[in-house]
Amino acid sequence: MADIINIANAAIEALNARDFAALAGKVHEDVAISGIGEGMDNGREALRERLARHFEAFDESYRDALVMTDAGGTNAAVRLTAHGRSAGGDTYSREKVLLLEVDDGRITRIAFLSGS
Repeated sequence: MADIINIANAAIEALNARDFAALAGKVHEDVAISGIGEGMDNGREALRERLARHFEAFDESYRDALVMTDAGGTNAAVRLTAHGRSAGGDTYSREKVLLLEVDDGRITRIAFLSGS
């Protein structure tokens, strides 16, 4: 279970640092993606492109992470506070949930859920 917690924390750290290479090292080559942009997608390159567009539109960072895992240590829900600034200059602070599925030490699914 410590592995998925470490993977979740490393993913958040990479997102905050805008370190796509570090994040790519944590995800499976065919990672499933949702909640970042419209619809769903697969793959490291799609993840990089979606995150680049997201961070261009929303200068966002994630704090106050609470990592919750299942008993098997393959799924995690991370409650976060997203602090950011929209492209229009408006600042915000809102709760988000980052869902991760991990298999063999790699993130196979990444999804963001937001109330807004």
